[in-house]
Amino acid sequence: MTHYDFAVIGGGPAGSAAARRLAQKGGVVALFERRAMPRTKPCGGGLSVRAMAHLDFPIPPELVDSEIHGTRIGLGAIFGEARLERLIGVLVTRSKFDHFMLKKAEEAGAQVLWQEVKSLEVRPDGVVLQTPEGEVTARCAILCEGTNRRLSLAVRPADTPRQRAFCLEADVPVPQPDPFAALRDMIDVRFGYPGRGYGWVFHHGTYYSVGVGGVAADFKNPREVFDKFVAGLGLDMTGVRVWGHFIPAVGLMRPMCADRLLVAGDAAGCVDPFQGEGLSYAIRSGQLAADTALAAAARNDFSRTSLAGYERRCAEAFGRDLRIALFLSKLTHLWPSLFTWLLAADPEVLRRYLQVAATELSYRFFLRRLILKGPWRWLKSRLRLIL
Repeated sequence: MTHYDFAVIGGGPAGSAAARRLAQKGGVVALFERRAMPRTKPCGGGLSVRAMAHLDFPIPPELVDSEIHGTRIGLGAIFGEARLERLIGVLVTRSKFDHFMLKKAEEAGAQVLWQEVKSLEVRPDGVVLQTPEGEVTARCAILCEGTNRRLSLAVRPADTPRQRAFCLEADVPVPQPDPFAALRDMIDVRFGYPGRGYGWVFHHGTYYSVGVGGVAADFKNPREVFDKFVAGLGLDMTGVRVWGHFIPAVGLMRPMCADRLLVAGDAAGCVDPFQGEGLSYAIRSGQLAADTALAAAARNDFSRTSLAGYERRCAEAFGRDLRIALFLSKLTHLWPSLFTWLLAADPEVLRRYLQVAATELSYRFFLRRLILKGPWRWLKSRLRLIL
């Protein structure tokens, strides 16, 4: 078969979510993925309650490495931590999770084509995709190719070094005795690295996901920073591979659709610039792109004007949160000691932060509380030192 109603390019969470939704609604869908799965995917693997709520199926217990109830945030010698009784997320191994998501799309009726789309051309009657196996056509295409974004340039310009972050990450086997056993149900984030950067330690049970990241334009010598970070943790990196990858760092600030084309997931900038979380926004943007394409098909109108509702729906669903996350990221970079102190000094502030991940609070409410209460807490701490 060489003609489909819809083509989805990229078999990550955004692409799989889009393809599943399209197939469930009766669309004839081709899901293109250029690399066999399961495949190694460098990522902390945090899957929030918000992300899981977007899915119409449960996550199998065998995919859950750890259940997360809390966080520890630090800068230098300053540390604060908080926990909630309820679940705020889980840690998954991305190679297994991505493969599971793709299988759910296939289960719904999407046809998975293990081919790379070399190029695409938008014509008045459809989209023409060139692959090593030949030419494929579709009425509409959803581009979910991650930060690769080669095909997405037909919709939006390439990111500048200030509009994306670079991360170095490694999966380090847990030694015995386990020096980070206390982090089994927490995520550990450490600020103070260049380029609005941070380091992290996520305990997956049998391995730690350890990494550093920062805005590419300002994150000089990332391997040197990574090596210093890991050395400070006291971890043995013998035989451990280090992976580098880019993620968006500016949120939804540019076009997400054109005639017969929609962009979702990392390719559309759907990543939290403060926490680095992308799975929730990838899944939701893929679903919204699918809903928009289905509505356009019912109208038989795939013009940019017809598809523009997708941008509005993404903005309404999570655009404000991503803008506030970008502001928090910049605030942390400007005054890392003050900002980390505001988070670490009062467990109540950290609990509010956890409630954002648990979908109980919006970023807007958290920021309001931080601005209203933070300066007063700082003043009281200064007065205690004086008096």
